[in-house]
Amino acid sequence: MLMNIFSWCKRHIVLFTIVSVVFVVVFGFINIQILHMTSEPEFCHLCHPSKGFGPLAEVDSWEHSAHGEAGVSCLDCHGRPGVVGYMKAKLGGLKDTYMQLTISREEKLEILSNPHKDLVPSWHCLFCHSDDGNRKVRETTQGPMQLVKMRMLDDVVNPAFRERKGLPDIMKDSFVGGTNFDHEMHISAFDFTCRDCHFGVVHNPATKTDRMNFCLACHAENKDSSAPQMKDCQACHQAQLAMNEGKGAQDVKGEPGLMFAASVGCTDCHTAVTKGVYRPSASTCTDCHEGQDYTNLYKEWASSTKERVESLQKQRVEVEAALNDADAAHRKTGEAWKIYERALKNLRFVRNDGTHGVHNNDYAMAILASVEADFKQVKKQLDTVW
Repeated sequence: MLMNIFSWCKRHIVLFTIVSVVFVVVFGFINIQILHMTSEPEFCHLCHPSKGFGPLAEVDSWEHSAHGEAGVSCLDCHGRPGVVGYMKAKLGGLKDTYMQLTISREEKLEILSNPHKDLVPSWHCLFCHSDDGNRKVRETTQGPMQLVKMRMLDDVVNPAFRERKGLPDIMKDSFVGGTNFDHEMHISAFDFTCRDCHFGVVHNPATKTDRMNFCLACHAENKDSSAPQMKDCQACHQAQLAMNEGKGAQDVKGEPGLMFAASVGCTDCHTAVTKGVYRPSASTCTDCHEGQDYTNLYKEWASSTKERVESLQKQRVEVEAALNDADAAHRKTGEAWKIYERALKNLRFVRNDGTHGVHNNDYAMAILASVEADFKQVKKQLDTVW
């Protein structure tokens, strides 16, 4: 029987070659699609189905995180760069699938609650968030970075990727996420890892109060150094200061906020900082403005600004997708990307302030209006410039 098959193949060598090539191509395509499908968050959701934060809610918490909004998917963080890193992650996924079927829920919760310290190592974070970190990883990665497009991670080449996402180089820029923070110094001088300060980052992020307490406790231990202390609000909170001053957004002019113009200081509103309460309360307003309903006014400002930001976030996703499609079609997008990057930086500036416009509502709304105008200008350019 086997000899007959060999004999037939020899007699029909051309046909056999064509059939073999087609088989390899189809088999390869099917396997690539299977790899891709089993790498999507929808597949991960089968084993991590909960809502909120913490163990078993990893997919839902990711969807509501900055990483999720930016299109950074599961294997972008939980798989090392390059083809070898991708395949190692997929093989590790087989082990996870086996454990899903064989261990108890309690054992699974214990594992998810105590992830290994190298689950996402610091150098992996620096691959996207710093230019030098990206270069070092790309130079030392074994094997090719990519054979076919499977995830965002393998396409990351800084500074282009970082700039198009509106991100700073955290190892060179000290103004990051609305605060003045020297990552390079903290990492080299104190051996901090990303997880030391950023805790769960995506899946179980700390509250702003947790982060403040972490910083202040460490700074208090080093009070004899140049580390800013409790009273030095503006040394760290530069985005908040800039928003109050009506400065900081790119190509958007502003005026100082009402409270800042009236010489109202940080602790005049944030009255309980020494007790570990960093947000103002309703009584903060009524203590100064007796009989005037400023609390509801601030709530209105915050609600309208938050709604506007959420709407612009959805537009951002659409605009970036349109730009990427235009790049794939080899269209002229250089100027459009510059406009988009400006809009993204301004949108992040409002978000980094953290008050949804309460510090300086007129300026915040003017910035968001400029962001919307920039997004419209990008769409207009893509419709006219080829």
